[in-house]
Amino acid sequence: MSLKKEALDRVDAHWAVAAVGDQERARGLEIAHARLIQNAVGRQLHLEADDRAGDQDLLQRLAMAYEMAAIEGLPAFLGFSPEQDDLRNQCVAGAWRTFEIRRLLTVPRNPDERIYHVLHLASLAYCGDRWSDIRRWFADNPSSINEPTVADQPWHYRLLYRLFDCWVRLLRKQGWDDLDRIREIIAGLREDQREYEASSLNSGTDAGDRAMALRLIALYNWAKATELLAKYVLQGEPRGINALLDKHFEAAVDASLANGDGQMEVLMRWLHATSRQMVAGSLWWVAHSINSRVTSPFCAATCSPAGLYR
Repeated sequence: MSLKKEALDRVDAHWAVAAVGDQERARGLEIAHARLIQNAVGRQLHLEADDRAGDQDLLQRLAMAYEMAAIEGLPAFLGFSPEQDDLRNQCVAGAWRTFEIRRLLTVPRNPDERIYHVLHLASLAYCGDRWSDIRRWFADNPSSINEPTVADQPWHYRLLYRLFDCWVRLLRKQGWDDLDRIREIIAGLREDQREYEASSLNSGTDAGDRAMALRLIALYNWAKATELLAKYVLQGEPRGINALLDKHFEAAVDASLANGDGQMEVLMRWLHATSRQMVAGSLWWVAHSINSRVTSPFCAATCSPAGLYR
């Protein structure tokens, strides 16, 4: 979809953004714009910036406010209902603004935090109509999208790191081999499960085992959704892909909520929306949409049985 300025103006007036304050919002967007320019020309030209104490905190608060507006519109974004176009546009505009700010934040060095940061950022870009910008960010930050080593890692980290690799491949789209490799990664995880899963569920305490079980439920559903999405983008199967994605991502969200893992919950919501966008933009979905229109009652009466593909 093409985001219009009116949608950005409306999200700027959202109650969560208004709570930051008009002057603070304007300054935050000005800081983001100035830093983006500095990042682009910094190697050739140094620009003086009006940096102030508290600017970083302001950017964090403003990004959170815009993301609250975006999340409020997520159900409409997933529903594709024309009656909820305003909320859908609010989600896109909120994601657009959030990405504009969050892409300027420092990427964490800790592998786990880096994974959540990168996938969160990429999902915001994908849902906020900023696909070309996240591809450029990937190219400018190659070390940030490297998969952490799984050597000597417990099972749940092996799952997380492998799934990160899968999603980088889904998001950057460097070729069919990237997508085909995802099937191999998921198959490898199924083999590893036999060896590593049992030890993860034997922490010595019931509370610890329950928390790990919920975390694994979220990761397993995420893995299944990833496998289905990659297969659909490659082959146009399975039919009913959106319902299957809904099932597994919603199960991952529920498990994360039950475990009190807010970071995972938010990421699953954004990746759910991103996966639906990938389906809607795939060759197979576009072809299906065209074929549906071609075989409408009008075309059935005026076209050959093969439609336009005769």
